[in-house]
Amino acid sequence: MINDDLELSHVSKNVVVIPAAGKGMRFGDERPKQYQIINGKMVLDITLELFLQSDLFEKVILIVSPDDQYFEKLTNISDRKIIVIDGGEERQLSVTNGLRYLYDNGLPDETPILVHDAVRPCLTQSDLQLLLDFFESNKRACFLAEKVTDSLKKVNQEGLVVENVERENIIHALTPQMASFIELKNSLSTLVKNEINVTDEVSALIGCDIPVKAIMANSPNPKITRPKDLLLAEKLLSISH
Repeated sequence: MINDDLELSHVSKNVVVIPAAGKGMRFGDERPKQYQIINGKMVLDITLELFLQSDLFEKVILIVSPDDQYFEKLTNISDRKIIVIDGGEERQLSVTNGLRYLYDNGLPDETPILVHDAVRPCLTQSDLQLLLDFFESNKRACFLAEKVTDSLKKVNQEGLVVENVERENIIHALTPQMASFIELKNSLSTLVKNEINVTDEVSALIGCDIPVKAIMANSPNPKITRPKDLLLAEKLLSISH
């Protein structure tokens, strides 16, 4: 499924990796959540549009399951920015596959790389710009986040509360998550080699002692995991558009 090899040593702008190989079992539908429909468009179409329409992004690495039956129906799948890569069983392996392709095809080490969830279609241009501006000014790994406002509790296996969790310094990690290409590639490769599983790129970076800055988002950026999330995303998109 991988596109023909491309020479990427000339790339000078941002590159975004979008892992979309998940089966979405928690969503409870035969159609994966990234291909659910919002206002006549697939969720993944909406996610892709923000990056495809921006002059700040040179390549969009779309990572899909080898047996994906839907991605060819995406509205912009023929866009010259898109490179389609086969994914792995876990997100970590999917992103690693994408980074390995970029490395093998000569992407410069210092190229800014973003990883963004396929099922976060509500990312706004203004929040994305906050992230890009921080990285441009500081050349440091960073990610979008939001403060936790709910009361937090730790429970045991029976669901009984065993501890109150102080929320003062607790945040929700969102995406995109951003670093230089070589930092992210080396971090994920190290964890894969050591058989350490992580659920996002920030975990890989801090696991290799790379400082990462949380950039507070100004707008909701929910991840679609269950049907109720789809309804929320639809409402948010109707407001922002």
